[in-house]
Amino acid sequence: MIQVRAVDKSYTLPGQKIPVLKKVSLDVAEGEFVAIMGPSGTGKSTLLNLLGCLDVADTGSLILDQNTISKMDDRALADIRNRKLGFVFQSTSFVDYLDLPDNVAMPGFYSGMSRAESRQRAIELLKQVGLGHRLSHLPGQLSGGESQRVAIARALFNRPRLLLADEPTGNLDSRNSGEIVKMLRDLNTEGLTIVLITHDETVAKAADKIFFMQDGKIEASCNASQ
Repeated sequence: MIQVRAVDKSYTLPGQKIPVLKKVSLDVAEGEFVAIMGPSGTGKSTLLNLLGCLDVADTGSLILDQNTISKMDDRALADIRNRKLGFVFQSTSFVDYLDLPDNVAMPGFYSGMSRAESRQRAIELLKQVGLGHRLSHLPGQLSGGESQRVAIARALFNRPRLLLADEPTGNLDSRNSGEIVKMLRDLNTEGLTIVLITHDETVAKAADKIFFMQDGKIEASCNASQ
């Protein structure tokens, strides 16, 4: 599913160039659940942005589902994001005055689906994540765990091949964190490839494999059961 080879990424600030990723290489097989761990500022989110076609590497190659991302223009990258990728972040972002189905259905509105069809798909997903009883609610009426369930439902709207999650349990207590991890594990069992960034070792152990980052490099990897 993912092949990353010798990827470098730097950001330029006035008078200096800041290297963030240094010769990063990794593989993620289709259907695999991978966690990426490491201290803050070590490049984890930058790597996830590259995998999500939200940014491009300076050097090296990145192949996603047989597409060479490093050679694509902005339009092609946007197409990959819309068709193959789902995103879940630590901070959820919803339209406060829209009910949950309309928030989950936002990708459908942008892709040209009718409102009725988009809402029906959204309702099915909300039921799938255990929120069928919250369909008339607004985002401000949800707990933190429920908000992340809505975010996962929205990420699944376009039936992605790959789900990218950046600290999705970072703002949750242990009970809600455990529920979100179980949901991700269940989605992976159904065939969804998942790449997860986390600081929480307990969360990381839900994955099949863990990559450890330090100073912009992949320093080590192991099976999560080890």
